[in-house]
Amino acid sequence: MDKKEIVRNLMEENKVDALLLYSPQNRYWFSRFNSSLGYILITKTKTYLFVDGRYLTAAQQKKDLQNIDEIIGFGPVFDLVNQKLLENKISKLGFESDWVFVKDSEIMTKRIKAQMVSINTENLRIIKDEWEVEQIKKACDITNQVFEDVLANVKPKMTEKELSRFVSDSFLKFGAEKLSFDTIVASGVNGSMPHAVPSDKKIELGELVTLDMGCFYNGYASDQTRTFAMGEKIDPKLQEIFKVVYDAQQAGIDAVKAGVEAKKIHEICFDFIESKGYGQYFTHGTGHGLGIEIHEEPYQSIAGNKVLMPGHVITVEPGIYIPGIGGVRIEDDLLVTATGYQKLTTAKRELVFVK
Repeated sequence: MDKKEIVRNLMEENKVDALLLYSPQNRYWFSRFNSSLGYILITKTKTYLFVDGRYLTAAQQKKDLQNIDEIIGFGPVFDLVNQKLLENKISKLGFESDWVFVKDSEIMTKRIKAQMVSINTENLRIIKDEWEVEQIKKACDITNQVFEDVLANVKPKMTEKELSRFVSDSFLKFGAEKLSFDTIVASGVNGSMPHAVPSDKKIELGELVTLDMGCFYNGYASDQTRTFAMGEKIDPKLQEIFKVVYDAQQAGIDAVKAGVEAKKIHEICFDFIESKGYGQYFTHGTGHGLGIEIHEEPYQSIAGNKVLMPGHVITVEPGIYIPGIGGVRIEDDLLVTATGYQKLTTAKRELVFVK
C-alpha cells in the first residue's frame, strides 16, 4: 500500500475531506523532504507541500521528492491553505492530534476556513515499506561498524565521556547523518541506571560496560545496546546476570512474528527474568517500534496494545539493573515478517571480554 493510499484510508475512516500534516516526522515520511517547518495538504485528488523561503529552492530541486503534486512557497501560509481548500471544495480538514500543540490547534481553528477534525496519526508510519527497511538496515550496519571500532579502541581508564565522544566521531566516520539519541555509556555500578548519562568515571578492569547507541541514515534510526566486559574476567554475579538477560532476550526474539501481541514479547522476557529471581531489577518495557523516530509504535510493554504485523520494525531489549552492583542490557532491531523476523542488527550478542 503506497503512502497516499494509507493517508486516504485514514481520511475515510475519520470522515474528512483532506488531511494537513504538520509534524516534521510525518511530512518526511510522506514526501522524503526534511524541513523544520512546513505543511502538507493531502486531498482526495492532489497533494501540496507548503514551505517557507529557507526550504523552497531545496524542495524544488529535490530529485527524489515523493507524493507531492505542487510545491508552494509561503508567507501567509493559512491564506494559501484556504485557497487550496476552496479550490478542492474541502469542508472537513483533519490534523494530527498526537502532534499539534493546543496553541497551534487553536490558531488553525481560527485561521483555517474548514471544520478542523483531530485525528490520531500514531499508526500512520507503523508499517515500513522496502525502502524504509533498507535505510534502517543501513543505519544498523553502521552501528555494527561503530561497535567493532569501540571494541578495538576502548581501554581501561578511558572515561565514559571519552568513550561517548569516540562513538559520536565513529558514527560520522562510517557515514551516519547524526546520532539517533544521546549515547549511553554506563560502566561498573553506573550500569544499574538504564539511562545513565556518560560521566567522568573511568572504566576499570573487571567491569561491565553497557553501550546503548544508534544513528540516523536517510532519516531512519538504529538503536542497539551491547554490554561487554573490560578485562579478562568479571565477578561471577555479573556473568550470571548477563546470561539471564541474554537468554531472556533470545526467548523474546524467538517469539516475534506477525499475529503476536506486542505485550507478549515483554511478558516472555519479564517472566524469564523473574523466574531467575531478578524480576524486581527489570524496570522498563522490553521494546518499541523504530523508524523515523527512535521510539514509536508498536511498544513491547505491559501497556502495548498492538498486534505485530509484517513490516513492523521493533526492538527487543530486556535488562537487569542492580544498585551497587551494575547492570546488563542487550538490544536488537528486528523486522517482523509473516513467519517470524529478520534481524537487522548484526553485532555479536555474546559477552565480549576486551583484553
